[in-house]
Amino acid sequence: MREAYHEFEARQVHLLVVSSTELEMTSYVAETLRAPFPVLSDAEWSVFYSYGMGSGFGVPLPGSFVIDSSGIIRWSWVAPFSVVFTPPSPEALLEQVAFVG
Repeated sequence: MREAYHEFEARQVHLLVVSSTELEMTSYVAETLRAPFPVLSDAEWSVFYSYGMGSGFGVPLPGSFVIDSSGIIRWSWVAPFSVVFTPPSPEALLEQVAFVG
C-alpha cells in the first residue's frame, strides 16, 4: 500500500490501517514500514468486532473496506479462516473506489 499511496491520494481517498497490537508495537511497525497513512492501535479488538471480523490463532483476521463519505461500507473483503489467502491488491481496491466515486 505504501507504494500505491499516491494513487489513493490523487483520488482523494483516505487510507488507514488498524492493528490489533498495543500502541507501542503499532507505532514501531508504522515507523519501520514508513507508513504514509495512519496506523491505529486496537488492542481490545473493538474495531475488528464492530466490522464483524473473525479471528484465528489468537489474532483477528485481516480485512479491507471501502467506506464512502457518509460512512457506508460499499465494498469489503475479509480473510478466510485459512493460513493461505490473498488480500486484494492496491489496484483492486482502486477499482472498487472508482465504483463508489
